[in-house]
Amino acid sequence: MSDTNNNNSGGFAKTTDFKWFGIGILIFILIGIILPTPDSMTQKAKDIFSSKINSEKIRFETDKITGLDQIIGVSNYQAFKINQTVKIFGSKLNDGQYTVLGINKKDKGLQLKPNSLIKSKKDEKEKSVTISRVGYDDEEEKKIIERRALSIKLTIALLATCVIFFATEAVPMPAVALFIGLIQLFFGITDPKMIAITYAHDAVWFIAGSLALGATLVKYGLDKRVGMLVVNLAGTKTRSIVIGILLGTAIPTAFVGEHAVAAMYVPIALALYTLTNKSTPSPKLGTLLMVTIAVGCMIGGPMSPTGGARNALMIGFLADYGIPVSFMEWISMGVMYTIVMSIVMAFLLPMLFKPEVDDLSEAVGLLKKDLEKHGAMTNKQKLVAGIMALVVVMWITDKSLVKDLTGMMLYGDKELGFSLGLGGIAITGAVLYMLFGLTSWKDYEDKVSWGVIVLYAGCISLGTVFKNTGASSWFADQIMMLVSPLGLNSGVGLVILMCVIGAVLTNLMSAGATVAVIGPVVLDMAISSGTNPVLVGVGLAIATSMAYWLVIGTPASSIVYASGQLESKDFIRMATLGWPAALLALSAIIILWWVKALSISATGMGF
Repeated sequence: MSDTNNNNSGGFAKTTDFKWFGIGILIFILIGIILPTPDSMTQKAKDIFSSKINSEKIRFETDKITGLDQIIGVSNYQAFKINQTVKIFGSKLNDGQYTVLGINKKDKGLQLKPNSLIKSKKDEKEKSVTISRVGYDDEEEKKIIERRALSIKLTIALLATCVIFFATEAVPMPAVALFIGLIQLFFGITDPKMIAITYAHDAVWFIAGSLALGATLVKYGLDKRVGMLVVNLAGTKTRSIVIGILLGTAIPTAFVGEHAVAAMYVPIALALYTLTNKSTPSPKLGTLLMVTIAVGCMIGGPMSPTGGARNALMIGFLADYGIPVSFMEWISMGVMYTIVMSIVMAFLLPMLFKPEVDDLSEAVGLLKKDLEKHGAMTNKQKLVAGIMALVVVMWITDKSLVKDLTGMMLYGDKELGFSLGLGGIAITGAVLYMLFGLTSWKDYEDKVSWGVIVLYAGCISLGTVFKNTGASSWFADQIMMLVSPLGLNSGVGLVILMCVIGAVLTNLMSAGATVAVIGPVVLDMAISSGTNPVLVGVGLAIATSMAYWLVIGTPASSIVYASGQLESKDFIRMATLGWPAALLALSAIIILWWVKALSISATGMGF
């Protein structure tokens, strides 16, 4: 399903369904509290504890020395060694206690946690001490592993509950997003400060800014101008108009919400059908044009990071794994899918919904006259288009030109420059629209779906806690054991398998929810199997655009269905051939375009 919703539809307008809400809560209690912690979770917690011990707050002790009792404190770094001698600097507090300010060592890793107390028999500013013990004792270690294992189990329980809520819309979607943070808070899974950070991720800024930019484009009618221009350029033949609508919906959907694009094209398609139907009864023409709009919106989203919140979510997850994906890097991978599927659907759709007429000259002629009524672009429309173009250029050059400019402007050295991030640039564009008087905050309040922003902030938080607790790694291990006998546990085989799973799940829940739920899992699977996370991550995000089967699959599907020109069975008919064709096309693109043409190593890390 799609990852975009209108303010007044879907899970944003519904109230709580207490039946499914109760089922979700019972599942959480059953998995998270009642069932015993599996040994595999305990082992995973132990593995994580051992691998991350260097970043823990480690207890240490020193030998007693003249004038200074044994020190027992806490270090932010497990960098001490037994019998290592270091000098401690401190300042006297009271009753002979000192607070440690630092250690006389060049290695910055050797520092004590501020406010660690040391007991001294006399006022000494500096002491040389010898480390006699480092780390936790057996009982402490056991408690930490138990706590980590419980966090993994609670996170898996949270995931299961969210799947129920996302699939049934039992709870208003923004409430689910906040529920994710509250569970982390009340069960001590994540520090409150860190929860807030996950909700303010760059991907959340990106989604908010993109929705604001799209709302302004719609306000000034630039979306309609593009739509009319496409029809004007497409010609008069039915097949060429189908191709024109496919491209005309796909390209804007890569930058503007698909519901806005679909709403823009439905009146145009209805006019073409109505004007033609007056002289020649052509119900199949109406069905063809409407299905084409829905499909065009679905195949356009994967082309760029702005083509759906699912893309921004995956970019955020990859960044959390230390794998940045630039705007142009995503486009280089996604554009081929849009091109190939536009060609496939241009032949497939007229075959499935064969229109009664091959030429729409009369209808197109009347629409051309309507386009002329709009006249030339106004100065404000040009300014709106110019700012949007600037934003797109900044997205494309964020890691090159923008980075160099920040360094030169602030420090006079491009080497000291920094990227603004896709989210920072999107918000910049939204603010510029307000500063130039092109829109107001009231417009953003009315036209931007703030529920969508809250929803994906929660999804980012879910993905982050899934990764940080080790739950994604544990879940990935379980899946790897199942697919190993099939030979699909690594490489391109694993990438394609994850795409199939994503393509199935997106027809059961929203695309963004699908990425949020299994994104961290598949990335952990990729890393543990030596498969390139970029191939798996971007492949999954694209696969979640294949919500072909149901009327409620995407906002675009719901909008065209509301036109009255097609039935729910028309979507099933289209998906019967279109869905497997999309999977085959994506599989071929992964092998021939991503791995071979773009030279993205199947066993590497990033581009």
